[in-house]
Amino acid sequence: DTSSGERVQNMSQSIEVLDRRTQRDLQYVEKMENQMKGLESKFRQVEESHRQHLARQFKAIKAKMDELRPLIPVLEEYKADAKLVLQFKEEVQNLTSVLNELQEEIGAYDYDELQSRVSNLEERLRACMQKLGRTRTLRGRGSAPPTSAPTQA
Repeated sequence: DTSSGERVQNMSQSIEVLDRRTQRDLQYVEKMENQMKGLESKFRQVEESHRQHLARQFKAIKAKMDELRPLIPVLEEYKADAKLVLQFKEEVQNLTSVLNELQEEIGAYDYDELQSRVSNLEERLRACMQKLGRTRTLRGRGSAPPTSAPTQA
């Protein structure tokens, strides 16, 4: 009978060892379950926080877009004005070159030379007028004395 008693005792010991191992494994599983629940809860919090953060960011970006939208026509006007300014700048450059050419042409004659040419032209005009007056008198076209030369301005 000892062998059957030993068997019972061996089985009891095996059951105790198995029970302790099962208890230890159960505690480990319960601990892991609590950790998993904690992580799951934290994950949900992070996910919700992230969702709220994205919603806030979206709302802020949308508000900024609404704020900036009226500037689009202003920017279009600015671009059009900038093109006009470029056209005006080109026109001014063209005018400047034309004025420079004119100034060079006028500058080719100094004032004294121009004054001298004007005086020569006035003298030639007086001489022509005097000749005309004499010619009239010689031809007998008129008894009026020759007209006097115009005074110099």
